[in-house]
Amino acid sequence: MDKNVLEDLMLAIIDAPRPEKLAALKDALVKAGTITDDDAEQMEMLWEEWENRKISVPEAKFVLEIAALGVPNKPFLRKNMINAVKALLPPYIAQAPVVKATGVRDDKMAPAEVSARVTRLLALRSGAVVFLEASRRWGVAGTIDSMNASLPMMPLAQVGSNAGVPLEIVLKDAAILASGPDVSRLVVANSVPISSALFRMTVEKRRQVEIPESRLKLMARCGCARNMDEAAFEKYWSIGAAKTPAAGGTAAATPGGRRSCDGRSIKEVLLLLTAEAKAGAGKFSDDEITAFHAFFEKLNPATAQRESKTMAELLAMITDRTPAGKLKELFSSLAGKTAFFPADPSAAGLAELSVWGEITSKLLEKLAAAAAEIFDEDYLAACALKLPLKALNTLCPHISDEALCDTVTSRRSCGADLLLWIWKNRKKRNNPELLELVNLDNVSRILSAEEPPKAWAAARRELHTMLMDDWNFQSHLIDTLEGGPAMFGVMIQSALFLTSGERQSLMVKLARQSKAIQEYLESGAGKKILDAGATKDDAGATVPVFEATYTSVRSHKMLMQELDDIINIHVPENREALKTARAHGDFRENSEFDAAKERRNYLSRRRGELERELAIIQPVMMGQVEVSDTAVIGSTVKVDLGGGRQETYYLLGAWDGDPDRRFLSYRTRLGKALLNCKVGDKFSAPDGKEGKLLAVSPLPAELIAEFDA
Repeated sequence: MDKNVLEDLMLAIIDAPRPEKLAALKDALVKAGTITDDDAEQMEMLWEEWENRKISVPEAKFVLEIAALGVPNKPFLRKNMINAVKALLPPYIAQAPVVKATGVRDDKMAPAEVSARVTRLLALRSGAVVFLEASRRWGVAGTIDSMNASLPMMPLAQVGSNAGVPLEIVLKDAAILASGPDVSRLVVANSVPISSALFRMTVEKRRQVEIPESRLKLMARCGCARNMDEAAFEKYWSIGAAKTPAAGGTAAATPGGRRSCDGRSIKEVLLLLTAEAKAGAGKFSDDEITAFHAFFEKLNPATAQRESKTMAELLAMITDRTPAGKLKELFSSLAGKTAFFPADPSAAGLAELSVWGEITSKLLEKLAAAAAEIFDEDYLAACALKLPLKALNTLCPHISDEALCDTVTSRRSCGADLLLWIWKNRKKRNNPELLELVNLDNVSRILSAEEPPKAWAAARRELHTMLMDDWNFQSHLIDTLEGGPAMFGVMIQSALFLTSGERQSLMVKLARQSKAIQEYLESGAGKKILDAGATKDDAGATVPVFEATYTSVRSHKMLMQELDDIINIHVPENREALKTARAHGDFRENSEFDAAKERRNYLSRRRGELERELAIIQPVMMGQVEVSDTAVIGSTVKVDLGGGRQETYYLLGAWDGDPDRRFLSYRTRLGKALLNCKVGDKFSAPDGKEGKLLAVSPLPAELIAEFDA
């Protein structure tokens, strides 16, 4: 290596031993290929600088990495290697016998061998699987005996016996693997052992140290293939040579001759796919697609649900290699089996869909692309109502604005994540109808719902913060407010997610932006919103109590039936009408589409009204109302309206009014004036004249039967 370059790099490290400088020197030595005696002599300057101080963990790793490159043995290097071992070993094993077993104090042992031994020592964990080349033995590592420098080993897969092995033997040539359910298959010698391809891939996945090919082969010979004779084993081991893909054909064969589509489990398929990718596999052939289709058809739904993340990785890899137009054929049987492709997205719980928020963005992009090819737009839009924001960023680009609007409005259901996605992409999508979905009604309803699972919590918090503090967001909510300031008052008062302080703060902020809201609040509505039904809880804190709406059992049932019809009859019919109208093409001259949209908006508004009303309705059994001398809901009242004009009314619930039958809702002006008056009391009639309550009596029996039915 060039002396000047080496010296400059070392001086830079001496000046400031930052990780990037350590990496630069190591890379330069690797690139040079061979570390000469002159290089080693020159590097003694660095080691001498570090000799008499405590070195950090990154510096200790750097020393052993340089030693592993085959650097000649030098005095100061050796001293730094001793310091490096002490810095890296946990205190409970950094005892003299253990340090001795690494060979770091043996000047005759090459630095590269010492580095390899320390690497094995650091990889040894209680429960790790160990193969000893010298004794051709498999076992499970126990806890290192630091005083005697030995390693207890237990049998693996009921093969072998308990024994204590000198640590020096273990560190000399052991192959060390992380434990796992797939590792025991490396040792179990059934009549048909696992393929050599799967053996190699499992070792590659689980290995904690480098394992040369000769040792890997011996591991199989002493493991799952130990019952084979020499000739059979050689054939078994050599059959894994990669084959060249046929012209215009399919993927290269994996070591062992098994294709990924021949895998018997999700994990085996993934391992085989990984090996094929390393071998430069191409697109799947028709017979491979048929085999994968059969695999997914037979796949146990419980297994697919349990291994959701592995399934996501597997499907992403398959998607990359599936020819255009073939994904639907390949994945058609997965709907309802996997957590990320539910049979009915609208009926799926959030917990089932949480995998969409747990996998990497790279996998999400591939899954979204696959979903767009497999499922229709309505299915994707139904998924979008419930997926976390991270997933929406990859899925929503595959869904048209019209489909999103139709689905959210007709189902009147979405999460904070979708509202945030719409808001954050408002300039990119530039669709006023889509942006209208971000309104105070939807925001209030979402934030009042029960706390969502963890993957959705961040979006909910962000939506709450935007409502309280984002001027542009608040201004947009005012612009999309339906029903005027009075509707704003209803929503703010019923927003259970707001504390009293937040409610007051939000009212002040919105009043600054809207003159109409300011005038509405200053008219006395603001005080009513803050004080309406205020009471004290057990701790003495003020809490809002919202007044119920009273109506008859009959009217309550009618409202519930109307809501049920909207949800289960009218909305699905409208959704089909929109789908048919969209299929006709150009929306600008599509009267059917305009009519279907208007119908959709009406149904959404009416559904919202009914849901808000039914949430606070208290049905009244008219036959159980006790009537004395006071006008109450469920009583007959006789009144004098002045000028000798006397009338008889039936004072009823909010939704029971019928002027033709003299049914008077207590919410009307006259009903409010009469409610709770005693016989003989005077009241102000709607025309401004003074009236008088003459008599109060129970409802007729036939009306009681009608309203209580």
